Amino acid sequence: MFNLNIPLIIKDICHKLKQSGFEAYVVGGSIRDLIMNRENSDFDIATNALPNQIVSVFPKAKPYGNFGTMLVIVEDTKVEITPYRDDAPGRKPQYTFGGSIYTDLARRDFTINSIAFDPVTDELIDPFRGIDDIKRGIIRCTGSTERIWEDPLRAMRAARFQAQLGFKIESSTLYTLKAHAEKLNSISKERIRDELIKLITGDYCFDGLVTLVVTGLMQYIIPELMAGMGIMHYNKSLDVLEHNLVACKLIRNTLPLRLAALLHDVGKSETAIKTEKGLTFPDHHIKSAVIAENILQRLRFETKIKNKVVLLIKNHMFYYSPDSPISHLRKLISKVGWDNIYDLIDLRIADRLASDFDKVFSPGLKKLISDLEILKAEKSDYQIKDLAISGQDIIDELGIAPGPKVGQLLNKLLEVVLENPNLNTKEKLLEIAKKI
Repeated sequence: MFNLNIPLIIKDICHKLKQSGFEAYVVGGSIRDLIMNRENSDFDIATNALPNQIVSVFPKAKPYGNFGTMLVIVEDTKVEITPYRDDAPGRKPQYTFGGSIYTDLARRDFTINSIAFDPVTDELIDPFRGIDDIKRGIIRCTGSTERIWEDPLRAMRAARFQAQLGFKIESSTLYTLKAHAEKLNSISKERIRDELIKLITGDYCFDGLVTLVVTGLMQYIIPELMAGMGIMHYNKSLDVLEHNLVACKLIRNTLPLRLAALLHDVGKSETAIKTEKGLTFPDHHIKSAVIAENILQRLRFETKIKNKVVLLIKNHMFYYSPDSPISHLRKLISKVGWDNIYDLIDLRIADRLASDFDKVFSPGLKKLISDLEILKAEKSDYQIKDLAISGQDIIDELGIAPGPKVGQLLNKLLEVVLENPNLNTKEKLLEIAKKI
């Protein structure tokens, strides 16, 4: 007997299947997480019931994805119920239902995910000693290491579980990741993106990223990062690649920030110039933003995330000293917006931490943070829309025909207001516009 805290909704689904004469086991990552006392809202059930039989028990069940999975929604909880399969392992359009819970578990990727639990009888099935590996913190292939390459994305999943759980990858499993890394080329960019998101937002993302690097998998995910290996900074102990990885680990855990930190210096290898003191990287932030945009487009990231990441990278080398006038900060906010200014500060802090600098909060950064509190009182986004004058006002009052000149004039007026917000009245701006 083994008692796990299975939600009542899940127990009820299993009970209904068993009442109808079928087997029902909670399987996969949900069991692993329950054993580890980790939160998990996703529950998968494996059964010997076929799809049409699942529907006979749950009339509202709908087909979900591939491989005969049926989706049951109870009290807003989504539960995937999948029949046992009896074909050779691997992802393929042709598959055969059948087998047993043991053959079902044998098809799974890692021992820590090859555990089943019957919440009605409290029977736990662990043929590959996954619980021992959970206790020891080890990621190991279920059965042969060939299991990984039945679906090459499993190689990334090994690194992802490492990043999420803090486990170590068993040596033979680690070797097989490297032995066939090129097979990751056969996986869709969308699936790779989804695994990368889970990996870099894990609590141990640095370990997972290092695994991708040392196994060669990164060459098939973000090869541009690998160009930074061995490119040394004159003022840092880390090369460009490791600096990016460490910054990703240290920054606040949101997807845009983790992506921005990972890619913030990805253009350094292409901008490196030898000087007497060592390599310098002029305008590397501009090049990094361009490369990052290409990477995020290739991996099919949504436009909103891509634009934010690129904006942060493009502006992460902002200069602000104790002597900088507050108008410089208005101009920075005008470029990145209030929604991004604090994320930009987080990126600067992670960059400095990953550089091993003595002072994370430089005098200039302290002044910038202090000046932000002053600017909040102005209640402005420092955009053209905040001007007390509109394009139509310029057309009407100055007799300028609609066209590009109106926009150019508004941009010049915005520059004036960024220097001195007191000039932001319709009367004063019209007067300045006439002079311009």
